[in-house]
Amino acid sequence: MDEPKAGRESAPSAVAGPGSETLPAMGRTLMHVAWMSIVLGLILEVTVLIVSTASGKPLAARPILADVVQKVSWSVIVCIGLALGRGASRVLATGGVAVTGLSGLIAAPLAFTIARSLHEGAQEALFIKVFAGGGGSPILLVLIKGLEYGCLGALFAWLSKRESARAGSYAGAGLVTGIVFGAAILASMFTGKTPPPPGALISRALNELINPVGCALTLYAAEVLGRSRPGGASNDRDPEA
Repeated sequence: MDEPKAGRESAPSAVAGPGSETLPAMGRTLMHVAWMSIVLGLILEVTVLIVSTASGKPLAARPILADVVQKVSWSVIVCIGLALGRGASRVLATGGVAVTGLSGLIAAPLAFTIARSLHEGAQEALFIKVFAGGGGSPILLVLIKGLEYGCLGALFAWLSKRESARAGSYAGAGLVTGIVFGAAILASMFTGKTPPPPGALISRALNELINPVGCALTLYAAEVLGRSRPGGASNDRDPEA
């Protein structure tokens, strides 16, 4: 009578696969990415405010609120997009670099478009009229952003396979990505009829450096926390490694 009971208890473990443990970990990772991305967006806005104050630009509450909407929505969408790509590659146990890179290639243009629309909507809702000049071509910016976060996603997936990779490695990958593509974005700002003021250039330069570094660290920290079990143990690294 006891033998069938033992057989029934052991059956679930016989059919359990890698995805059965990866999916709960992915859910925890996405939750961590969400709140850390919000913090990243707020850090970006504080950085811009510091630069604006130092350059003597007057501050107003309503434009700041609209900018917060833009930066938070951007960081949340792009970081979650990369995390989803990485999670999908772990569930499928194949094509980690390609899948995560593709997710960045898709998520960045999507985040740029949504964040821009939300920013404009917030400005209209708050009755703000802002002169936009020297920002560069939106289409060119979308292309650069897509390539940037496609590369960042591929680098993140590649680093996650390396046992020796730590937070500094991810920050370094984000910094190199930000320098290369940030330079291209700064150059694109001069394609408009009106050249950007020095304060706008400094703010954009800091934004293009902090954003990829912060996103890389967010993904790294969220993945580590997401794979941690309640009892303190954590899952092994990617089976692809």
